[in-house]
Amino acid sequence: MIMASIKDLQRYRGLSVNLDRAIDWIATKVYAAHQEDGRLEIDGDRVFALFMRYETKDPSEALFETHRHHIDIQMLLEGAERVEVADATGLQTAVPYVDDIEFQQVPDTPAHTVMLTPGNSVILFPEDAHRPSLSVGSGRTACRKVVVKVRI
Repeated sequence: MIMASIKDLQRYRGLSVNLDRAIDWIATKVYAAHQEDGRLEIDGDRVFALFMRYETKDPSEALFETHRHHIDIQMLLEGAERVEVADATGLQTAVPYVDDIEFQQVPDTPAHTVMLTPGNSVILFPEDAHRPSLSVGSGRTACRKVVVKVRI
């Protein structure tokens, strides 16, 4: 997991060609003006963005998720949320793997908590089980997010 300001993502260039493409696309700030939900192609299936709107949820409503073939770069455009991150090793499967996503039970071991707000990002690798879209405090918050999916 890498937690970074969006303006500092250039520091992480060089880890992979596809991650470099994603970081270069983020640097253009095209995402900021994009209003439609759904998939936006950046470089075919190698790099694409998923735009979504939702309300944050209580942790009791959420499982951890992992991806085998993609890195997630998650960025909030509106709102605020918590993202919990844990080592994926040894987690119990709750919903089997389909289309590069698998859901795991919430582990007994503590997870790292990241506060995601506009202007920052979290980069999640396959070993980073994550539980995004969690409420900050007791109420729900309307959010708009872009997740850049980077093929490994």
